Amino acid sequence: MKIIYIHGMNKQKFSSASLRQRWLSLLKRGLEQSHQQAHFAYLKRHIRIPFYGDLLSRHHLHNVLNASTLMPQDWPRFPFQSPVKSRPLTPHLNQYSPEICEIPELKVEDAMTFNQKVKFISTLSRNTLLRDFVILLNHFPRLHDTLIKKFLIETYSYLANFTFMQQVHQRIGQQLHGDKPCILMAHSLGSVIAYNHLIQHPELNVQRFITLGSPLAFQVIQSSLAQPVVRPQAIKGDWINFYSTDDYLTAIPLTQPPFKFEPEIINHGIRTHIHRPHDITGYLLHPQVVEAILELLKNPA
Repeated sequence: MKIIYIHGMNKQKFSSASLRQRWLSLLKRGLEQSHQQAHFAYLKRHIRIPFYGDLLSRHHLHNVLNASTLMPQDWPRFPFQSPVKSRPLTPHLNQYSPEICEIPELKVEDAMTFNQKVKFISTLSRNTLLRDFVILLNHFPRLHDTLIKKFLIETYSYLANFTFMQQVHQRIGQQLHGDKPCILMAHSLGSVIAYNHLIQHPELNVQRFITLGSPLAFQVIQSSLAQPVVRPQAIKGDWINFYSTDDYLTAIPLTQPPFKFEPEIINHGIRTHIHRPHDITGYLLHPQVVEAILELLKNPA
């Protein structure tokens, strides 16, 4: 059974091959952590990752913000008349590399330095503030739409530019077509793309649809979908939606109208990496996500 993965935005620095390599390396880590590494060889053979990350550059567009961190994609350059040249490190000295603290939640038994605690608390406060702000934006769709137009160009291009949307769907259709059973996974903007593609192709046979960090709960996204919003006929099995309470962009489950489907969407709230809560890493390493991928492969219908 093929597993189709549709990626999210900000993949312009990848190629089709490098994105596949990164995604597979994350999935391999997730399998190892869940003691399921025996399934990696099968997944590697059957996973397909349609790539559309180069389309934004072809349209001469550029995202202002990184959706995973809400940080600027590029920092302004500050030219100096006499820049200070850095001296090369002395060979016998060990180069210092800052420690990356990937702690999903603070526990009493976690041993952390003072600096790590400060970093953790400040990051947690930022995530909570941004999450509440984005949830508030959902009640003001016009303002939300304006912010997307200004800062998340790739999302706006997909939602508003028919030519751009068609080009993305053409890439998806190269891998997701026919009536053979498959598992479809989609992250972030990819979940919106996947939903639209499934609505347009009811002949598909998706045995499980897995959405990760999906923004479909937001009114500004729903208004761009074909109306009424319905459960795609192409989904023959479960729709499992993973959302993270740390993820300020997609902290809302798909439980409210128009997503009161029958059968209902199975929502799972999980914790992702606190420093990059919207990044695919925290989702793919989570044992519940790993199990959702493997369950149909272990127990085929």
